[in-house]
Amino acid sequence: MISPLILFEDESSPHLEPLTLTRPVHDLRVGLLTIREAWERALGARRSTSPLRSSLRGLFSAPRKVTGDALWLNARYLPTPPLIEAIHGLTGGHLRCGDDLVAVRSPEADSAAWLASGRPEARGRGREVSGDMTRRLVYPWDIVRLAPASIEADASAVCQDAGRGPGCHPTAIVDRPERLFMHPTAIVEPGAVLVTEEGPIVIDENARVMAGAIVRGPVAVGKHAMVRMGARIYGGTSIGPWCKVGGEVAASVFHSYSNKAHEGYVGNSVIGQWVNLGADTTASNLKMTYGTVRMLDWPTGVEVDTGEQFVGAIIADHCKTGINTMLNTGTVCGVSSIILGAGFPARAIASFKWVQPWAITDYRLDKALLDMERMMARRGIPLSPAYRRMMTAIYQMARGA
Repeated sequence: MISPLILFEDESSPHLEPLTLTRPVHDLRVGLLTIREAWERALGARRSTSPLRSSLRGLFSAPRKVTGDALWLNARYLPTPPLIEAIHGLTGGHLRCGDDLVAVRSPEADSAAWLASGRPEARGRGREVSGDMTRRLVYPWDIVRLAPASIEADASAVCQDAGRGPGCHPTAIVDRPERLFMHPTAIVEPGAVLVTEEGPIVIDENARVMAGAIVRGPVAVGKHAMVRMGARIYGGTSIGPWCKVGGEVAASVFHSYSNKAHEGYVGNSVIGQWVNLGADTTASNLKMTYGTVRMLDWPTGVEVDTGEQFVGAIIADHCKTGINTMLNTGTVCGVSSIILGAGFPARAIASFKWVQPWAITDYRLDKALLDMERMMARRGIPLSPAYRRMMTAIYQMARGA
């Protein structure tokens, strides 16, 4: 067991915005687990800690005092067997992958100072790890690319023994039960079809796959999440805790408390927290030219070539779309943006904007906070003062204040 474990954000972390405007990098969900949860499980760490940006304090656990030496890990990197082996062999010094500092062993005195500054320094003798030993996030769309392998790695996090759980109805069809991982409290209703030929299906605590849904792995369904009746869920999809997902979804990651409850297609997309996609919302994931997709790099405002032929939308927390909304290939939506009306909106939508066919207007902060409060209250979660402060900071940033 490695303890304590400290996850840090490096100078490249801002490229994961707008998803990380409302969370630390380690809170990004890639498969069933967040990056923090995946590392704690991979290394047997009882609990990790992390420096926090000022806007996130009070929402995530404050950095704890570190006693003894510590292991610092770059939060953009995901566990892989070769990287885990390299970390276990790191008795001092640091690991690098190209220009990235990946891991550092630090004595107690250094850890205290580095927690205050927010990131470690490359001390001691360095060792290079090759890119093929690692899986890392550079841009938000990398989450989609890395999700299938993460779901595979996370499968046994739900239960060690694969197979039909007690909540799997006898009329549900499972082609290879040895690749189905069900928590004992998970439910699979009559007539659901679970195809695990291409990857495992993971159904976590109190999650439900409703009647007639078709799920093709690798797919993860998080705690208390619901796959709606008749849904078609394709491989590479991770449905986070308390989400409700229906219609047709392929290779997409939903964080938590987000809904796509009705018909409409979403492919190769990343959906943040507290997002609601109205009925028949569709996110295109393929250009008519079949070329690679260009997408906005949020902190620089510059479009970059993703190198990917299939990329849908990146949708930050508290975004909402009206019925029949169409999102073009490679759309990025900032925090708390509202998209309504016919036609394709702009492919880059700033935070706190109302987007309508005839105008783009500001979403007033007081109104946005009231709407957040109403939405969160439906799930029994209060809008805390710290959450208000975070959203106010994002609003001011969007306005250049």
